[in-house]
Amino acid sequence: MSVSPSPVVTITIPADNHYFRSVRLATGGLATMAGFDIEVIDDLRIGVDELCTALADASNGEDLVLEIRVDTGKGIRIDAQVPTAVLAIDEDRFVFSRQILSVVSDDYAITVADGYARAWLERSLIPAHSAAGGR
Repeated sequence: MSVSPSPVVTITIPADNHYFRSVRLATGGLATMAGFDIEVIDDLRIGVDELCTALADASNGEDLVLEIRVDTGKGIRIDAQVPTAVLAIDEDRFVFSRQILSVVSDDYAITVADGYARAWLERSLIPAHSAAGGR
């Protein structure tokens, strides 16, 4: 068996804000492993909370599943999904989510397709403005 270069931690919780604290705590611990400082860790906690909230709003009541990939020394990616009955993103509802995610992550998306609401965010240890090409 080979070791994955980017280990994945999978968390399944009810799509209810009472359970989001556990995801924030896990994200903070994993972001520490990746090498982020406390300020970015706080940003990531805010970001994952917003992902969970946005998807819980679109949920049909089933569980929310998150996959957190840590690439030590490089960054973190958080993918989340939940079954949904909605056919499209309510852009008015997600304006605030998009504002938050644009500040706390390097890149993100919120989509609805094939019966699932999905969201993800990425944050690199290398600031986006200093990476080749920039944003």
